[in-house]
Amino acid sequence: MTDHHPQQPAQPYTPAPPAYPAPQQWPNPPVDTHGHPGQVAPPPPVKSSRTPLIVAGAAFITVLVLGVGGWAVYDRFIKEDSGIAACKAMAAAKNIDGSPKTSGEDDKLTEAEYREARKIFEDSRYEKIREHGTALMDIAWQVDQMPDGENGGALALLGPMGTHVSGLQTACADEGYIVKLDG
Repeated sequence: MTDHHPQQPAQPYTPAPPAYPAPQQWPNPPVDTHGHPGQVAPPPPVKSSRTPLIVAGAAFITVLVLGVGGWAVYDRFIKEDSGIAACKAMAAAKNIDGSPKTSGEDDKLTEAEYREARKIFEDSRYEKIREHGTALMDIAWQVDQMPDGENGGALALLGPMGTHVSGLQTACADEGYIVKLDG
């Protein structure tokens, strides 16, 4: 058999020279990014810091807690209870708002006076003072609203009135104030 393509003698392998300068020429060679020699990698993306947001949130919560706590301390321990103030005023023979009693001309309650007097007892932290004081103000308002000469309706309220007068006197006495509600 004859060979139609003559083979050439084998040549030894010689590597090709590099297309870029050798790394030993650079003190800090650039990072090869995606196979592109000589390109410097881009800086990492700047992450947004949540630290200011966290600090602001913590400051807000701190102010809120201190504000609510401060109000609670003021309302509970510093500010005098409105029911106790009423007991103290009645024990000193004054009106429940602390004003001096006047005798005479117009002893009828206006609606504004009724609401103000009732609110004094409503706002008390002491359950018995709140219960008996508001009930007593409601009865006093009902009696005051009856037409003149209709005393029969007031007789129906004598039982509850006696209960709440006695209850309020006891509740005030429990807190150290002796109240005489006779007149």
